[in-house]
Amino acid sequence: MRIQATGIPLLTFLFLSSTAIAQDNTGLNRAEVAAVKAKLVAVRTAVGGDPQGYALESEEFDLPTNFNPAQNGKFWPITSSVSLRFTDKAIQDAEANAEQAAADFQARYLAAAMSSNQAAMEAAMQEMMRAESGDGTIKEDMNVNVQFNMNPYAGIDPDGVLFEKSGVIALVDDSVSGTNSQVVVYFDPIALRETETLSKVELRTPQEGVSNRSGVFNVTVTLYGALEDLKSLAQGIDTSAVLAVIDSQ
Repeated sequence: MRIQATGIPLLTFLFLSSTAIAQDNTGLNRAEVAAVKAKLVAVRTAVGGDPQGYALESEEFDLPTNFNPAQNGKFWPITSSVSLRFTDKAIQDAEANAEQAAADFQARYLAAAMSSNQAAMEAAMQEMMRAESGDGTIKEDMNVNVQFNMNPYAGIDPDGVLFEKSGVIALVDDSVSGTNSQVVVYFDPIALRETETLSKVELRTPQEGVSNRSGVFNVTVTLYGALEDLKSLAQGIDTSAVLAVIDSQ
């Protein structure tokens, strides 16, 4: 009786311990996370530097920590992303230099006043007013979002195709809200092998799972902001470099 009484809790402990270990083993290792981030950085680099007239305001990575086992030794694809926000460079520069500009104006104005130079006083005042008003043109903020393995779906409006080639298609939506528009560039060497035949974008991975638990199988680059600036940025993407980060399924 004593042996049975001690044996049952021991078996229960071993079972619960093995279950906990199995659950804990769903974490990606550091090298895998670093590899995913390196691919996000590679796509971010392929998208290009700061768009003309813009300055980077924020950059935020969303990195995976776990993988999801499927069946028969397969895995469900993990997701990850990097989000960028750009703002009007002229405004950012003006705000950064506002204090120094004010001090410079004050010094010039006082020097002109001390010498009773009315023309210099008026010139300094006009320069200050121009600096405060700017040229009247303010760029809308631009958002860039790079996502891995999101398996997106979108219908294709033939008039909304910005560009396409094997493995890549860029779609324009200029009716998002107000003055802002959206351009989405999809990358998938399998689903988008022959883009000219498609009426929809539907990026999927095998239903039974994939063999690479930290693999990248499709990439979506979403641009949001002023349409002409988005088009210029999208058309400058190094599409070959983006396709190079995608793993075989």
